Amino acid sequence: MSKNLINALQIDHNSVKFITAQEIEIANQGSIIQVLGMSEKVGHWDTESTIDKDLLASYIKSSHLENERIAGQKITSTLVSVNSGITSRYITHELFFNNIVITEEHIKSFYESKDFTQLYENQDIPIHTLPISYKIDEKKIVSDPIGHKAQMLTVKWHVISISKNQLKDIHDLLDASDLQMKQCVLASYASSLAAINEMESSLGVICLDINYYKTEVTIIIDDQLVFFDSSDVGLKYVNNDLQSILNIPDEDSDKLRIKWSNDNSSKNLDESDIRIKQIISSRLEEIIELALKKLKISKYYDLANSHVVLTGEGAKHADIIDLATNIFKTKNIRIGSPQKIHGLKTIIENPSNSTCLGMLNYALSTEFQFNAKDESDKKKSVLSMLYNFFKAI
Repeated sequence: MSKNLINALQIDHNSVKFITAQEIEIANQGSIIQVLGMSEKVGHWDTESTIDKDLLASYIKSSHLENERIAGQKITSTLVSVNSGITSRYITHELFFNNIVITEEHIKSFYESKDFTQLYENQDIPIHTLPISYKIDEKKIVSDPIGHKAQMLTVKWHVISISKNQLKDIHDLLDASDLQMKQCVLASYASSLAAINEMESSLGVICLDINYYKTEVTIIIDDQLVFFDSSDVGLKYVNNDLQSILNIPDEDSDKLRIKWSNDNSSKNLDESDIRIKQIISSRLEEIIELALKKLKISKYYDLANSHVVLTGEGAKHADIIDLATNIFKTKNIRIGSPQKIHGLKTIIENPSNSTCLGMLNYALSTEFQFNAKDESDKKKSVLSMLYNFFKAI
């Protein structure tokens, strides 16, 4: 019997990660996700200015075939994370009633409105449309308007889009690997979904995702992504300083950063060791401080700054909690851990896999059917797929 699979593809600066999982229903516990396996291919197709698309496609194909072997069946579709070429905007949509009870269908009517359909006339296309606040009759703000009587409902939508050209590039990469794209998912949003718990998601939480080329920040309030931003300063910034100050090659600086970032020992360090650790800590402090500046731009910052969750490769640093605590001035800071996901600890407990794991959580929150026997028309355009996805939510 074939299994209903959830697949997610994460493309980093030097690796392709393809994760395959299965949704399992457990009595009195609801749904959990069982990871069957993850294939990771490391390469050097990505520089700061160009991408070798043929080489990248070969790595995706290799990972795809490996996961088919792990799953024991053919894989035809996957979610894909994206972290560049992203735009964010807020749209206010007003609905007028005759003092009737608000239903879910009233909120969903946004997808039939001109406000929504006009989004497809631009050079970018929405990948996430999230209702983040509700106001009844221009005065009463509610977390859930369904069931309330109103003359007017104002919904604020957070729309996250990707350029059509980039979307086509992703489609072409997957097509070369005989894969269809189920949905693009914002990488930092996925990382948040993997890392935060229900209490944090409800009350408000900041997620800081520290990766090689980028540091990404998100704010989640009332279970919705209300803000995200990123800076092009990541762990490579640490490598550059080690390389410059110590006069060593880039490859050696990367190894040195990883070695000392994972070392909790502070005893028996000579002067050279102390200098290395100070370089790494100082640069990580600057990365976190820059992220904090990005967050303070948002009007939502004060509503969520009591809880901070760290993900990405940078979350592996031995002193990262202390560094973040000193900068954010809060004690509620922790390393993100996956929610309702089960599997090998080497996969589940690695903060670098947050994006992949978060896409699995995202899959359960949508109405996609991740069926192994998916026979959707492969000629259907990516744009129409995304448009129909939102209409079906």
